[in-house]
Amino acid sequence: MIWVPAKIDNFVLGPKAKTAAKRATGQQATPERHSYQARSTIARLAVAKHRQNKLPNEVGKYSKRVDNALPGKHTRALYDTPNRKEANVLVQLRTGMSRLNSSLHKIGAVESDLCDCGQAPETMERFLFRCRKWTSERDILMLCARTRIGNLSHFLGGKTGHDPKNWTSTRHEGSQGSDQIRTRHRKARQRAETAVEMMMQTSQH
Repeated sequence: MIWVPAKIDNFVLGPKAKTAAKRATGQQATPERHSYQARSTIARLAVAKHRQNKLPNEVGKYSKRVDNALPGKHTRALYDTPNRKEANVLVQLRTGMSRLNSSLHKIGAVESDLCDCGQAPETMERFLFRCRKWTSERDILMLCARTRIGNLSHFLGGKTGHDPKNWTSTRHEGSQGSDQIRTRHRKARQRAETAVEMMMQTSQH
């Protein structure tokens, strides 16, 4: 299952999706609370589908908000890992197609978009930075960059508004400029790895 905007033109599966959503929320429907493991499976299937099909441009707005340097070669450094599971989790984090309730609710996989604490929708920002349920798991982010807590782009290896315009460029005069770029990309990957580790830790609960 993949979430797409409701008003997108020429999306032939739209009526079927709407019918399925109505059936799932009808009076006879029985609410079901998915475990985190079940949510991970749903998210993994969505990512797999994403790789097979080219989604409408509207779906990429989340990714571009996370990383305003897209498209860019710096993503190769982010996904350059022998661990396929970690790479899949990072894809979920950077595309928004994750096991979090805000994502699953959009595709009708869960009844509510609320966080497990019940205080607010379970968005990526809330999961990584604010939900009290994951305070101990969040320590790894605090150790990595305490002063940047709350900056989603920073922790997902993306270019933020505070970064220089040549953040992703490798065309610098001399080797010193290239070394700086490589160092910058390596640190971005390290930050992204902390977010991935936190997501993987919480999936075991």
